[in-house]
Amino acid sequence: MPPFKDEHVLLIAPGSQMTLAQLGLPETFTPARFRFPTRMFPAEKKGEYEPYRVREKRREVKVSNGTEAPKPDVEMKDAEPAAVEGAPAAEGPVKPEDGTQENGNEETTKTIEEVYYEEDPASDEGAIYPIENGRIVDWPCFFALLTHIHNTLSPPFHTPIMIIAEPVWSARDREAITQFVFEKFKAPAFSLMDSALAACYGYGTATATVVDVGKGKVDVTAVTDFTVNEHGRGVALEGCGGDAMTDRLVELLGSKGFTREMCEQLKRSNIAEILSAGTPLPGSSATARQGANPAAAASTGGADANESAPRGPGDGTQTGTEGANGEEDEGVLDVAAIVSGNTTEYLANIEKEKTTTKKGAADPKGTRLPNSKKEKASFQFEEYVQMDGDKTEAQGSPQYIRQSREIEVSVERFLLTSPSTNVGNRLTGGILEDIATQIHHTILAVPDATKRSELWDSLIIVGCGSKVKGFTQALLSVITQKFILSPSGTIFMSEIPSNFTTPVPTGTNTPAPMGQPGQMYHPAAQGVNPLLVAATHNNPGMPGGMPGTPSMDPNMALHYRSTGHSQTPISVKTLKPPNQGNSNAPGASSSSAAGNPGASGAAQGGHGMEEAIFLGAQMAAKVFFVLDQGLSKGYMSRVEYNESGPSAIHEYVL
Repeated sequence: MPPFKDEHVLLIAPGSQMTLAQLGLPETFTPARFRFPTRMFPAEKKGEYEPYRVREKRREVKVSNGTEAPKPDVEMKDAEPAAVEGAPAAEGPVKPEDGTQENGNEETTKTIEEVYYEEDPASDEGAIYPIENGRIVDWPCFFALLTHIHNTLSPPFHTPIMIIAEPVWSARDREAITQFVFEKFKAPAFSLMDSALAACYGYGTATATVVDVGKGKVDVTAVTDFTVNEHGRGVALEGCGGDAMTDRLVELLGSKGFTREMCEQLKRSNIAEILSAGTPLPGSSATARQGANPAAAASTGGADANESAPRGPGDGTQTGTEGANGEEDEGVLDVAAIVSGNTTEYLANIEKEKTTTKKGAADPKGTRLPNSKKEKASFQFEEYVQMDGDKTEAQGSPQYIRQSREIEVSVERFLLTSPSTNVGNRLTGGILEDIATQIHHTILAVPDATKRSELWDSLIIVGCGSKVKGFTQALLSVITQKFILSPSGTIFMSEIPSNFTTPVPTGTNTPAPMGQPGQMYHPAAQGVNPLLVAATHNNPGMPGGMPGTPSMDPNMALHYRSTGHSQTPISVKTLKPPNQGNSNAPGASSSSAAGNPGASGAAQGGHGMEEAIFLGAQMAAKVFFVLDQGLSKGYMSRVEYNESGPSAIHEYVL
């Protein structure tokens, strides 16, 4: 098979609300070039679908009597001979010159109704969504959507196709998609790639815990060494996606006249924010904390979180930020700014601020408050309003104009993930608590216990549902309160056999069994864990070991090898996205990105990394279709499909 070219690769990533597609791999991987709404409309013929809403419209047309009306077919006959010799033959009806017709009636005009059809690309009326919470619920509509995307992009004949598979798709679903692609599109090669693995390619890591926050569901997947762990995987966790946050806002603001569209735009605005656990709401007392964890306070020995905080001054301390009590810092100059910068410019800015304040303008101190400190904030709500009746009648169809107005919201904008009261019989502690619990369950289900700590330190949060401000930080805060084990003396005792003397927080040791010292006993250890002593020496008991150390059986050393804290994590971190420099290197290590603090900041601009799945799909397609050319069985060729059928796709699923 000839090698594939970059410009011929077709990528499709179906989603519940939007399907991303792109033909060709650019030199620098970017967000998807095309976005198709994941919906189709029933066509006039049963079983067929249209990409847009087709409206049947009628209009009145004026026609003259006998002039513009459609004429019936006339059978041509031979000319009859004239009845009277010398008379001309009849050439048809002759219209009189006085404006009357042949029968003497005057010519009239009449109005008829004409039917025509018009596409409405912005309409959602009567739409059919083939994917709900990741599941394909309408196969003919889904195949019609794929056909529409394929026809719109119009790829050449020798085009390999890669489709990003949802975690909830079954083996039968994958076979049906494979059969459709090969039979309908005649593709020379086809690849199905798991969305979680694509996210790992986008971040350039082999091991990670991928949390995909979608429209109506959340998927939690543990990937170890580019292998998806199916056991314990959180698939299509409902009630935790973006719609759940909108529903919570409707529940809180519905009594104040807010519609669902208002709440949806509020969720996407810059004033909606999810505060971390323990952050007080604006206008409330400092002791009113959200989601306070008494167990965490008990483990640290403090009755309140404020007591264990440093005395300050500064943000997050007991004293607080200087000048937070409304005291003006007039006459106080920033010496560092004067020394490091332009003194004249700095003093001019100070005088300008004083002049602006004296003229009665808005208090600049109030405008500098962060959103989390403001009790009330406003956002611009955009809506379509029907135009006046006169203009609508002139156009012949309803016309709408987009208008925007400012709406003020109180502290409800911070409660998107708070526990809902309309969950029926399902007990829940909130959206973030449910996601954190699923992450804990998924990581503990990984068979390789040595990988669990790395999975806790390699969280990847993607999906458009995670675009709400503060979502990632709030989720990490909940995980820390619910599952993180505070570093203390107890962590040195949990995975050490009981016949060892181990340190405790009081400074004493647990009594060791009396009798002959075992092979693991070390006289110089002074009652300390022998494993710690062994780790600091050069292979005790082995050739070249330190003199005076007892011999140690290598097999016994492996038996007592510590695997780290696999049951309870001691830290949790999110992976930073790779910088632009090594984004073109598929499978690159994330260590370079971790050392680049500006990488995450650059990724947060524009589309951000919530679409890292599609970014990773471009990297994987580059490797499997162009560089590797099938050596690692990253795709299924048409020859293999003809030999084995669609069921063989399971050998090639990534």
